[in-house]
Order: sequence, then structure tokens, then C-alpha cells
Amino acid sequence: MNMLPIYLAVFLFVALLFVLMAVYRSSNRFAVSERLERIKEAEAQTTEEELEQPFFQRVILPLGELIFKLVRGISPSEMSESTQKKLIMAGLYPKVTPAQIQGLCIASGVLFAGLIMTAFAVPWKQWQPIHVLYLTGALIGGFIVPQFVLSRKVRDRQAQIMATLPYSIDLLSISVEAGMGFDQAVGYVMRKTKGPLAQEFSRTLNEIRLGKPRLEALEDLGNRTGAEDLKTFVSAVVHASRLGSSITNTLRVQADSMRVRRRQRAQEQAMKAPIKLVFPLVFCIFPALFVVILGPPLISIFTKWL
Repeated sequence: MNMLPIYLAVFLFVALLFVLMAVYRSSNRFAVSERLERIKEAEAQTTEEELEQPFFQRVILPLGELIFKLVRGISPSEMSESTQKKLIMAGLYPKVTPAQIQGLCIASGVLFAGLIMTAFAVPWKQWQPIHVLYLTGALIGGFIVPQFVLSRKVRDRQAQIMATLPYSIDLLSISVEAGMGFDQAVGYVMRKTKGPLAQEFSRTLNEIRLGKPRLEALEDLGNRTGAEDLKTFVSAVVHASRLGSSITNTLRVQADSMRVRRRQRAQEQAMKAPIKLVFPLVFCIFPALFVVILGPPLISIFTKWL
């Protein structure tokens, strides 16, 4: 039996199938369907990423932004500028916006006022001036709480930068003395350290690579963090670069200065320790000692009297 016609028919069928698939994949309908599939996959990934974010970032911050939009007309612009500056110093901007923080301030004030009103449980007609005073204090206190937390974040981040700055400048000075360029040495320090200072160095290097002048990027580094020691170091490097003096000597002097300042801060904290221990001693340790030492004699005395 001759199988050639059967093989030829199968070959033609497969060839026709491939041709039809090629025509379909090159058509506009296939391109549109592929694009829709990619969009659906991207949306699914975005949804998963959003669900992985903390509850505060997914719910609380958007709620604060919504509240701020309702009262945008009565919010002073100076407050937005100061809040944005704090967010930049805390390393939260642009993940957290000034509008979200101000909305949280308003929501916190209203919440505190509602708690005070619930605690009083007094009808409006029976309110006394002291109740109005408490309500005003609750509004102001609740409004200040988010700003206080943000300021605490700024202080903690600046403390971390100040703690790692002496070691980073020592490493930077050694790298420059070893023959590295300043930008290359900053990149080396960024790779060898961790924390907010390494993140700021990385951002500064990215700005320089994108075309921003080096001195301007360094000045922005000092202003962005708000850490006094870092601003002093940046000012020294900028002045040395503008005057044409040796950057190596400047880094060496700054490294010695940072070590002295770190030692002085440690001595200052050690001097403050006895004063800070007074309150725990007076209010926690001494009462317990008095109970242990004077408790049995007082019990025996009262027992004899009774």
C-alpha cells in the first residue's frame, strides 16, 4: 500500500496549521489580546504588592490624604512646607506626602476630641468652661501627635547618621589617600556601610550621575538630612573644592574632628547619666527599699498598739 499520499496530506495539514497560527499571531486581534493579558498580569502583581504593604500605608495614609482634600482651603502653605521638610529629613518622602500627614493631624485631633466628649458623657447644655477647655486641649494635643511622631523619626534618623558618620569619614579619607577619586570613594563607603547615611550617599551619587553639579549635590546632601556634623563636613568639602585646596587634607582634618566630637558626645552622655538616674531612684527604687526595710518594724509596731 502506498503511504505517500497519507504522509503528504499530514504534511500539508501541519504546514497549513503553522501558516494559520503565524497569520493569527501577526494579526491585530492577537496583539490586543496579548496586551490585555499583560495588563491583567501587571494589575494582579500590583494588587499583590499593595496587599503586602503595611496596614498603615494601605489604609491610614490614604485616609489622611482624603481628609486633607476636604479642608485644603483652610490649611496654611507654610505648614505643608515644614511638613515636607521633616518628611525629607526622616527619609519618608515621597512615600508619605505632607497632605497625608496633615490629614492625619486633623483626624487625630477629631478622634481625641471625640474621646473626651465620650468620657464626659455630659449633654451640651450642661457643659462648663472646664469642659470646653478640655475639649480644646484634646483637639490641640491630637493635632500635635502625628507631628511629634514625625519629629521623633527625624531625630532618630539624624542620630543614626551621626553615629555612623565618623567611621564613614575615616573610610572615605583612607580611600582618597589610597588613590581613589572622591566619587569613587563615596561609592566604596556606600557599599561598605549600611543605614540612612549609605542611602543618602547613594542618592547623592545618583544625582551626580544624572548631571547635577557635584558641589550642589553635596550641599543638598547636608540640607536634606539636617544633621549638623554632616552639614559641617559637606561645607568643608565644598569650600575646599571651590578654593582648590587638597581634598585629602580636608578629609583627614574632618575625620580627626569627627572623632573628637564623638568622644565629646560620649562624655556628655556619661555626665547626664547620674541626673537621669535620680527620677528612677526616687520614684521606683527608694519606695521599694522603704517597704522592704521599714515594712516589718511598722507592722510589729502597729500590732503592739492594736
